[in-house]
Amino acid sequence: MKTRFTLLGLFAGTFAMVASAQQEGHLDRQPLATPIGMNQPDRDTPMVGGERGGGTVVWSEDFSNGLAGNNPSGAWTTEGPHANIWKISTTGPLGAYTPASQRIQSTTFSNGFAKFASDSANCTWNGNTPTALPTSQFVDWEASLVSPVIDLSLTPQVEVVFQQRSRFCCGDSPFFFEVSADGGANWTAFLANEGLALNQDPTFTETRRFNISSVVAEDPDNVQIRFHHNSEAGTSHYHWQVDDIQIVILPEYEMRMNYAYTSTTGEGEEYGRIPATQLPSTMNIGAEVLNYGSAVQTNSSVQCVITTQAGAEVLSHTTPLGDIQSGASIVSDDWVNLPFMDLGRYNATFSINSDFIDQDGVLTDNSKVRNFEITLDQYSLDALGNYPPGTEVRQQLGTASFTDNATMNFMTMYNIFTATEAFSATIILGTNTRAGEAATVEVFLLDTADVLNIASSSVDFPIDGVTSDVVSITQQHVSAGRITVPFIQPVFLNPGAYYLCARISGSGTTATNDPEVYIADDNTVPQPGISTMIWLPIDFNDDGTEGRHVYGNGNAAAIRLNITAAVGIEEDLATTGVSMYPNPTTGMLNIVSDASGLMNVEVIDLLGAVVRTTRFTGRTTMDLTGLAHGVYSVRVSNGDQSKVERITLH
Repeated sequence: MKTRFTLLGLFAGTFAMVASAQQEGHLDRQPLATPIGMNQPDRDTPMVGGERGGGTVVWSEDFSNGLAGNNPSGAWTTEGPHANIWKISTTGPLGAYTPASQRIQSTTFSNGFAKFASDSANCTWNGNTPTALPTSQFVDWEASLVSPVIDLSLTPQVEVVFQQRSRFCCGDSPFFFEVSADGGANWTAFLANEGLALNQDPTFTETRRFNISSVVAEDPDNVQIRFHHNSEAGTSHYHWQVDDIQIVILPEYEMRMNYAYTSTTGEGEEYGRIPATQLPSTMNIGAEVLNYGSAVQTNSSVQCVITTQAGAEVLSHTTPLGDIQSGASIVSDDWVNLPFMDLGRYNATFSINSDFIDQDGVLTDNSKVRNFEITLDQYSLDALGNYPPGTEVRQQLGTASFTDNATMNFMTMYNIFTATEAFSATIILGTNTRAGEAATVEVFLLDTADVLNIASSSVDFPIDGVTSDVVSITQQHVSAGRITVPFIQPVFLNPGAYYLCARISGSGTTATNDPEVYIADDNTVPQPGISTMIWLPIDFNDDGTEGRHVYGNGNAAAIRLNITAAVGIEEDLATTGVSMYPNPTTGMLNIVSDASGLMNVEVIDLLGAVVRTTRFTGRTTMDLTGLAHGVYSVRVSNGDQSKVERITLH
């Protein structure tokens, strides 16, 4: 059985329409047996905080002497009702859901590291073979690994740097790095793995850095640090491994950009592909800036520059932030007016400026890049295929992800700004997809209000009652890595928010040859918790009562909305025998059709406006002179079939 994630609180930008709802409890507390990642390239993971070193190390620990400590201050202790789970080890955290291969790859892992193997503790053992306890017996562990008292009176402006590998399920992250300067009476807590996805093994060892100067200042010669597995998170799996801890003197000047965003809604969604007709006139841009140095950063600002893929600048905007105190962070949140932007890919580069930026200790963490594409007709929350090499992170979920739900519903939200017609959906398939008659896809659109009503969430009311046919996955689809499914008839969409739903069916097994459907999930850029949803037909609470069915699993499921008939269904329309020439044209466009009957022609600009129309039988010549030079969409239809082709007017 696979875990269903809670609906709310997965991202700060959750829509206001559900912001007042209470977070529900987790209905199923059993973790995933193995990661379901499609590929996890080597990359700098978000919010890791930079490389190790760079400053003077005044205290360190590599656990080569076990809990007795290999540091200037003394032995480590373990505290809490489950303190005995903390171990110093050289082997990985083996458990029912954790292979030993998930061992930390820290600088000195071979001489020992600290390990909290919560997955292992939630098992029974037959020799070296673990068996998971029943879910009702899973324990939310409470324990800390506590340092000796450390004297930092000579160097109070410091950061703590350590390496870790972690994975957690099935609540909030329980992993906290904490600091005390009063003998352990009070602890200041930092979430140790902020930015890492629930229930996913990141596959890499990361470095985390925390500025502890404000706590040290209370009593610099009485400092302790601890690694706290907090039971209040409601989390019982998988593991936390820590090694190579350093206390390092802070640089005088060090600015960092933690994240950046480009949102067309202002609610946190960052659409990867935006049809020109759905690109609003303004965009919400912003970034979080942290002063990690010991000195005040004066006259700080964030600059956002949007460029084409070729590097041509289309927009530059600077948001002033003023002075930023040591250890403080500020979010630059702004709205900008967008100029006319042609079809194509764009990069938004955010960078920090201040009076002392040229003295910054590490310049590589002063900027972030976001990517999006303006398309003729395709809308996608995901940006798979458009990221810079080595930065894309994919996961997948599908018909064998949840027990008893070999048929399930995946939904991706789309905000419609200008009324349009939807013609089809394109789904990027996960690598676990296997062809077969029983592996099927059906697509339709839903009102978000029907889905997000937790008390009676439903996927039974498609917009206008329109669905697609139920289509089986073929080997051709698997080889292509995608499938495009047209609606039985176009669906008219007024401005508002809609879910594009893919109802998928398969065998529901993990057997190699059984037909299954998996959908790719873009985990590269965090999205609001309701941007991608699942709806499980079979859902019961642990006490046997009916579950709520709808959950916030996934981040940006690659279910793409096609708002013209041009995408993915050209093969069906080719039989109309329509051709257009010359292309490009300087004004005169010839259109020829082998189909019988009257043909309708519409010429549509990038904003979706119909700028020329005509009717003909057999052939016609349209005069496009007088229109602005650029790209147009020409739709030819006879009531039963249509064909759309891009025309460039010079």
